Amino acid sequence: MAGRFGRLSLAARFALASAAILIAGAALLGTWVTREIETSVIRRVAADSALYVEALVGPHVQSLPAAGALSDEERRALGAALAQASAARGVVSIKIWSPDGTIVYATDPHLVGSRLASDGLERALAGTVISSRSSLDEEENDFERALADELIETYIPVRQAATDRIIAVAEFYQRPDLLEAELSRARSSTWAIIAASTALMYALLAGMVRAGSDTIGRQQRALEAAVTDLRRSARRLREVGAARAETDEAVRRRVARELHDGLAQDLAAALMALPGDGSLARAGIESALGEVRTLATGLALPDLASLSLDAVVERACEDHERKTGRPVRREVAPMAIAVGHPAKIAVYRVLQEALSNALRHAPGAPVLVRAARRNGTILIECEDEGPGLPADVHAGLGMRGMRERVELLGGALELGPGSRGGTLVAATIPVEP
Repeated sequence: MAGRFGRLSLAARFALASAAILIAGAALLGTWVTREIETSVIRRVAADSALYVEALVGPHVQSLPAAGALSDEERRALGAALAQASAARGVVSIKIWSPDGTIVYATDPHLVGSRLASDGLERALAGTVISSRSSLDEEENDFERALADELIETYIPVRQAATDRIIAVAEFYQRPDLLEAELSRARSSTWAIIAASTALMYALLAGMVRAGSDTIGRQQRALEAAVTDLRRSARRLREVGAARAETDEAVRRRVARELHDGLAQDLAAALMALPGDGSLARAGIESALGEVRTLATGLALPDLASLSLDAVVERACEDHERKTGRPVRREVAPMAIAVGHPAKIAVYRVLQEALSNALRHAPGAPVLVRAARRNGTILIECEDEGPGLPADVHAGLGMRGMRERVELLGGALELGPGSRGGTLVAATIPVEP
């Protein structure tokens, strides 16, 4: 479930999450509001009924403080008042309590004279009108339980005429029918308002998030297009660099051929044509001829196209050993990957130049060549155990050539101190698997 949710768009995820949150919030809010409305309606209806009942009951209990009980005439008058209240306000039962907690009048005559504890009585004697739904589960409610499962129970203080003295408490029970009708209308309107407000908020929020999501989507597509263009440009740059490397090698081969077939042959002919004892001239021509042949050999590459990358590394090390007589230690990991001819040329030329530099700057020092494939790149390292880099070192033509070859293929070349105190040349070249 979480996986499917995570694959949805931002707008869809927000729509689901916000719908759940808003519905839960609306349910909690609606429940709380309807409860508050119910309490408010009960209190309002009870207060209205209390005024009505007090007006009916009050005149018939004024003798209670002096007599301590109600006369038969007052009881009959209270019965008539109850009948009137029942017709007008749905009152089905009434009790009159004296301040000492004695029931002096009740619709159920068996309760007259009883003294019962009641929290509502205590609060009414303090001057408060108390009203609430009653489940009629107290001892005094046997009569009312026979009439209904639930009634509205109200306690009101009854005052002596022309004074604020409380002389009795009237407790009466109403059927909730009229109250339920009003509560039903209040609940319906409340839920309708909450539902409409929730729907409006959801629509506004969803619209804002959808607009934001569309903007993000457009920006993401534009970014992906830009990345695609950048990759295409980088690939094109590598292709141009590879083509340039091929062109450079073709030029080198041509120059090597011209040196070998032209200048070298001319020098050889001049050497053979020297008369007599031209030892000094002969020595100079022989030296020049050797330099030309060495230069021609260095310019021309061996056939690398048929070699694997491992074999190219081995060939570069072997050619250096053959030309200089210096051994090169190798640590070449198997690199089972097909690479293009430009990458092979770059590897060969980097090792050729790095080994030549090691021989020139650290003559006689051991040299180690490492080659491995790491995370989509090939790593070529040449490390000597010589005195290390001088403080005023600067990149010469050979170093610039190595760096240019590697960077044209999208790689990088670094020159720095080695782990054995000498100099380390490290080249990384990206390759496609």
